[in-house]
Amino acid sequence: MYAYGPVPSRRLGRSIGVSPIPPKVCSYSCVYCQLGRTSKLQAKRQRFFPKEDILQDIRRVISSETADVITFVGDGEPTLCGDLGWLIQKAKQDFGLPTAVITNGSLLFQSDIQSDLLKADIVIPTLDAGNPTVFREINRPHRAVEFYKMMSGLADFRRQYDGQFWLEVMLVKNLNDSDEQLKMIQDVVKEIQPEKVFVMTPIRPPAEIWVKCPDPERIQVAQQMLANAITVANRENGEFGITEFANATEAILEISARHPLRMDQAKNIEQKFVEDGTIDRLLRENQITLNRYHQVDYISLVRLHAKSEKKTKRSAELAIEQINCCTFRINIDSQAQKRQYRVILGNAYYNNLARGKMSKEQLLEYCFRYLADNQLLDRLKSKFILRNVCREHPEFEKGIHAIINTGRSTDDAN
Repeated sequence: MYAYGPVPSRRLGRSIGVSPIPPKVCSYSCVYCQLGRTSKLQAKRQRFFPKEDILQDIRRVISSETADVITFVGDGEPTLCGDLGWLIQKAKQDFGLPTAVITNGSLLFQSDIQSDLLKADIVIPTLDAGNPTVFREINRPHRAVEFYKMMSGLADFRRQYDGQFWLEVMLVKNLNDSDEQLKMIQDVVKEIQPEKVFVMTPIRPPAEIWVKCPDPERIQVAQQMLANAITVANRENGEFGITEFANATEAILEISARHPLRMDQAKNIEQKFVEDGTIDRLLRENQITLNRYHQVDYISLVRLHAKSEKKTKRSAELAIEQINCCTFRINIDSQAQKRQYRVILGNAYYNNLARGKMSKEQLLEYCFRYLADNQLLDRLKSKFILRNVCREHPEFEKGIHAIINTGRSTDDAN
């Protein structure tokens, strides 16, 4: 699922979100990120998913929902998507809504990214520091992203761009909220001259537990120093679009993978589907977790960690080789037999199964260990599409889901 929502946005209204990149692929690993630490620090652009599939997914969501804007935001850094310019242009042509890009701004010094973003109606980069030291401390960038290169990219793009250019400044207590640090950010803001500046604070559980909101007086000082900035320190209001989801479980898991849900928001989803008890069940199954931040409970998706992967039963020797974006060759040596398979794992089905918890290779490893341990390999052809097989044999998908969602061994899943 590439498109989702509408999401209630404190700046943009009802926003259809579009994520053209895999989860947590980013050029930064910001200490305050609501989605956790970056799993793949990357500064090189690429085509992650078929652009036509992304466009079709936007069409699917828009057909059943009303929205104010289409926002390319990603579960990381959206400008890493090599097809971003094409997607922005097609979205404007096909759907007649304004397009926005929320970016960390790290790669705007690249001419191809500038060209892509010139097509958007609204561009919202991040600027959290006015000097290299704090930049490294708060944004923790890829080594290819240097502070002055990033800063000059913002200024250069601003000079060319005739759309709405808004800057976001995320304040973190004792990192960038002092008079000295705010004065440095102020100097950069004066050079860039955005239409708006938003002063943000971490309102959802951050990547690092030591991250705190600044004191109210420091937020007020920042607002005054940064060209009468707009303070966005309150929680968003409004409801999430859920018509695309089949049930409360799917809605809560999909939304919380991209946007940590407050407990009251998740309860509202339960009520809309008339499926009371869904949250409690997902907590018992260890598919979601509760994090308390600022006296508010947030629901976050449980992602598979390396230590749980090590617990997976090694009952079969697997070799997984990627042939192209969606096709893999799997050699399996189990206790009973040796076999080779050629498997197509479409991006949409991969996203449906993995829910941001693992790579395609890890997903296929879990699938084939489940199939081998349960003596189901004989039911497979040497070449097959995983989605089709799971539709023909629903028990396959059920078993795979159980393993993925809990990180347990294949024995535990049965």
